[in-house]
Parts: sequence; C-alpha cells; structure tokens
Amino acid sequence: MENLEKLKTSFYKYLNNELGEADARQFLEHLQSGTDSAAFLLLIENSLDSPLADQLLDKPELLSILNQSFARITDKIDAKPKKSPMRLWPRMAASIAAMLTLIALGIYFFNAKNAEPNNGFTVSQDVAPGKIGATLTLANGKKIRLSDAAKGEIAREAGIRVSKTADGQLLYEIGEGSGDPGKLNKLSTAKGETYMVTLPDKSRVWMNAASSLTYATSLHEPQRRVNLEGEAYFEVAEDKVHPFIVETEGQKIEVLGTHFNVNAYTDEETVTTTLLQGSVKVSGKPGSKMLKPGDQSSLDQHSISVARVDTERAIAWKNSKFLFENDDIQYIMRMIARWYDVDVVYTGEMPTEKFGGGVSRFDHASQVLKILESTGGAHFKIEGRKILVSK
Repeated sequence: MENLEKLKTSFYKYLNNELGEADARQFLEHLQSGTDSAAFLLLIENSLDSPLADQLLDKPELLSILNQSFARITDKIDAKPKKSPMRLWPRMAASIAAMLTLIALGIYFFNAKNAEPNNGFTVSQDVAPGKIGATLTLANGKKIRLSDAAKGEIAREAGIRVSKTADGQLLYEIGEGSGDPGKLNKLSTAKGETYMVTLPDKSRVWMNAASSLTYATSLHEPQRRVNLEGEAYFEVAEDKVHPFIVETEGQKIEVLGTHFNVNAYTDEETVTTTLLQGSVKVSGKPGSKMLKPGDQSSLDQHSISVARVDTERAIAWKNSKFLFENDDIQYIMRMIARWYDVDVVYTGEMPTEKFGGGVSRFDHASQVLKILESTGGAHFKIEGRKILVSK
C-alpha cells in the first residue's frame, strides 16, 4: 500500500511538473519496468475525468509507457485460461483505447512526402535506452562511478565536500577560503549516460551522453572556467565579479548568469550555442557574436553565424526527448548512437529523406527506429549493438 501511495504521489507531481529531473527519470524508469502496470493504468483512468487529462497529452514519454503497460495487461488477459479470465475494467479499456488514438495522432515522425508505412523492420536484439550515470575523476586521479556510489559524502578534497544527493545528483559544497584552482575534477558520461551536477558556485549543469566537463574545485578565482567536450545545458549562477567561461574546442563562451545549451561534439560539423535566458558572448577564430534569448550560434573554423531557433528543440535531450526538424538521417543516427551506445553502419545507398517529429528517449531503440521507418524514408536492422541503415 505504501508503494502504491508513493506511485500515486509521484504520478501527480510528475503531471504538474513538480518532480526534479532525477526524480522524474526514476519515476519513468519505474513505470517502464512494468512492476506496477495495473496501478498505473488505474491512475490514468482516474485522471481522464479530471483537469489532469490535458497534462497527460503534454507528456509523450508518459504516454509511450502507457502504451507499453496497456500491451502488457492485454497480453496477460490473452494468456489466461478461458475458465478463469482476468477482467479488464471495461470503461478503462475504452478510455485508454481513445487515449492511444490520441497518442498515435500526436507522437509520430513525418516527412515531406508522407510516404506509406513500411513494416519490414527487423530486430534480432533490442537495445534499452540510456540511464543516469557518470564517472567523477578527482584531482588525485581517483575515479568514482556515480551510479554505484551511495548517497551522502563521496569525497572531500582541498576543503571541498562532494556528495551525492538522494535523487542521484552530484553536489559540491565549498567552505570559505577553501578550494585550490590548480586542482581539477572531471565529470564524464559514457555513451548511454546522462547526469546533472551542481558545481561549487551553485551553477547547475546537465550533461548529455558521451560528454565531459572539467573544472577547478574552487571555481571562483579569478574566473569560473570550465572545459566541455560533448553537449551540456548550463544554468549559471549569477556572479558579476567572477565571469563564467565555457571553453570547447575552438570556442569560448563568456557569461555572468544565464541559461544556455552547448553542442560541441567532435563528430558534428559546427559547435552550436543556444541561448534561453540572459546574454552570452561567443568567441572563436572567425570572430565573436553576442547572443540574445532565442539565438543559436554556429561556429566552425571559417565562420560564425547566428540564427533564431526553436529553443525547445535544442534542449529536447535534457527533457528526455528526441526532436527533429527537417534533419537528415546521419544527424539523427549520431544522436541515436550516443544515447543507445550502438554503432551505426550504412549499407547500400544512403537515405536522402529529411525527417521531423518527436519521440521519447525512454523508448527502446526498436521503437524509435520503427517510427523513423514508418515514413518509408529509411530501413533498419538491429544486430546486437549495431544498427544497419539502408534506403
């Protein structure tokens, strides 16, 4: 009973956006496990007659798991002997069927040609989505796997206390006059991992898969300087005395206090910086640009440009989604390769279609690929941890 009450509380908090990032991920992972499928479906049924019904449609990742849970329940019904059938609440079945119709209408991939669906997708071994996890490397070389570490203090170094919170986040606490700017920590996520850290200056950073962040344990003298490889979303604590500097290969970002996303993967053609709040200065070999909210800069060796963009798309990964807009298959597959920790192999002619739409990052790889393949623009086959792509 206690577990069901906890599930109910988490469910309503999630719908009202009252769960933190880590708590929300843990809640969705629990639902995806199928442990409480029946209770989950009852919560959905009770919500259909309440103002929360609209919130349900704004949670594609929750609806995706609902679809899976409904399938589990119906599979159990079909497996029961006829003389002792498992009863599914009639109204609930009808309500959920209607809800799943809305899901099908609202969560899908599309392309310009609106090609007919193709159901030839082949899966020999599915691939689970990524999880919360990272490795912290201390200045003394000690490595700590944060997914394995217990909550509470995990390290103390140069007057800095490093702890893991109850919801799985990494937190630095610095005493007055503590910290050594010469001592560097490095937080790294592997493929298939994501993590959130609260830095010594109280800035918060969400790290995408296959990324690393290097920073001083003091992080306040004379500048708050970090080095990023990969992708991260920053919420920088305001400090007019100590500017916050984000360095990537070939780029430097200067801020005082703001929210922005940086994509600096080495296998992407450009380094992109997307500003959501405040202002930043982006500098590189070709020059510098000031960004305002809604701007995205693109920097390469030869030029730097600024365009207005949909910021929701830029930080979709942070909100556990894939969002694409007229993107080619290679760009999409690079994102899939990082999150699912797979190798991508192109066979035969390269698909030339452009794809758009969205899907939850909590889905297994096969679900994402099925939606992509339904456009008719590409075909896929999973072999172990390898995805074969063809036209």
